Amino acid sequence: MPFAFPTFHVRALLQSFLSISVICTASGAAGQENTDKNSFADADTPPSYQARCHEIRELTKDRETGANRIDFSALGPLALVHFDGTLAYLGLCGDGSNPKVLCITYNTNDMKVGEEVVVTGGYSRPNPDFIVLDPCLAHRLGSP
Repeated sequence: MPFAFPTFHVRALLQSFLSISVICTASGAAGQENTDKNSFADADTPPSYQARCHEIRELTKDRETGANRIDFSALGPLALVHFDGTLAYLGLCGDGSNPKVLCITYNTNDMKVGEEVVVTGGYSRPNPDFIVLDPCLAHRLGSP
């Protein structure tokens, strides 16, 4: 299973994210990317590029979130769709060589595992193999 959560429950996972201390730097999103493939943007500004799963590790390498929220956008097939009654969790990528991406949103919009989606949201990186986008918006590839 390419997108398996650790052995603990989703709520415990989210609580652990809340307790992680993040060292913030003064750098923002602007001017940090040295490539035309820029999947980052200032908050609430759509990134000009959606990173494919196989590109995410390189495009996010050594990326600090800074003191301000930055958004990140990824494109790939859904590997996880979960709704707990309040929040929806959409997971993609994470085939072993690429970081898992978890989009935390409010509705699954009837998306199913295997569908190609674009997710964009507030970027955080609790560990090298896991990216959380919260808040996050998701839509099927080809949808507005």
